[in-house]
Amino acid sequence: MCGSHFQRLIVYFLFRIRCIHKLFLSTNPIPRQAGKQTNGDSVGGTTGASRKRSCWAYNLRMTEDLKCQAVPGSPRWWTNRAPRVEKSAGRGRPSVSVERIVATALEAVDEVGAQAFNMRMLAERLGSGTATLYRHFASKDEILIYVVDSVLGELLADQPEAVELVPQGQGSEGYSWQKACASGAERLYGVLRRHPGILPLLVSQIPIGPNGLKRREQGIALFLANGFPAELAARAYTSVAHYVLGFAIQQHSSASSEAAEGEELVEFFAALDASEYPAIATAGRHLPGVSVEEEFRFGLKLIIDGLELAASAWRKADGC
Repeated sequence: MCGSHFQRLIVYFLFRIRCIHKLFLSTNPIPRQAGKQTNGDSVGGTTGASRKRSCWAYNLRMTEDLKCQAVPGSPRWWTNRAPRVEKSAGRGRPSVSVERIVATALEAVDEVGAQAFNMRMLAERLGSGTATLYRHFASKDEILIYVVDSVLGELLADQPEAVELVPQGQGSEGYSWQKACASGAERLYGVLRRHPGILPLLVSQIPIGPNGLKRREQGIALFLANGFPAELAARAYTSVAHYVLGFAIQQHSSASSEAAEGEELVEFFAALDASEYPAIATAGRHLPGVSVEEEFRFGLKLIIDGLELAASAWRKADGC
């Protein structure tokens, strides 16, 4: 649970306790010397019943407000996201820009991972206090959302427009949509391997920040520009993106022991009983023998070839 939500829940429960206290007083009034009011009688113009209704109404309103709080990174959060007004940093403390905060946070995530990252760590790296961070972001989760979007921005920085929006056939630089798709997927894979710390964040959220949307727009536009129907274009984009992400996650989790296990697996497969495992005996020496890059490109080519067949079948079904 993010820090901002936790703070809101604390406030909510404090008010619930306050209302319970009021209800207790309404049903167990403190004896007064003058007036001797009984339960339900007016005390200061407010009856116990009216106080009870007021408390329940407030509880309901607080519950509805909590339900309406947008989760960082969600569509509602991005829709309502507005730059915070930068306040004066105070004496002796230079202001810290959002760009510097995000860049420093990315460095920290690259080193320690998203789970170990925290606001105090970031403040120390910036040579500032956590209060400076809260001028721009409500919680650690909000910063991590921007970190993910910043990483996706690296794709756009070195991505020629001509590669993404290729007309049907060959582009001006000899690019087909298949080559453009493969090139974009390999760049994404390279970025994810440079920043493996963000991989868990991409699993838990759909990146729809400014850079995430631009990347999604360019990817879908590539398929649409080459005759893919809208539904197939959307499926094609998500299939390629999910393949790249899944491959990056799997390789990151096993990268440290991959070489050693490869040699052991070859020996293990060779020692198996060929009569019981004839297929493994035949192909076992090839199973761990392919490099990560070759394996990635092989699977990517299978997906792209399949998309080409799917697009052709879709056009035939529509009579195109």
